[in-house]
Amino acid sequence: ANSVGLLCVGGQIGRFVQPGQIQATNAAGEVSLDVDPGALPAGGTVISAAPGATHYFQLWHRDFDAGGAPTSNLTSAVAVLMF
Repeated sequence: ANSVGLLCVGGQIGRFVQPGQIQATNAAGEVSLDVDPGALPAGGTVISAAPGATHYFQLWHRDFDAGGAPTSNLTSAVAVLMF
């Protein structure tokens, strides 16, 4: 069981919910997603990442609380500098 994660991102939040973007983890508990910097979801629209811009990503996932009940959780956020 993990502690409850904190929402680390704000502002114009986009979600990767297109076919193939919602995934299950592999046996090691990992997940990866190829992201097109020219088509980033942002607040109900799609934007193109400008060179030099920093975008932040965070994963929302299923988890279990301290009592073993199913819940959801958040990973730490990562910052990505676009080139």
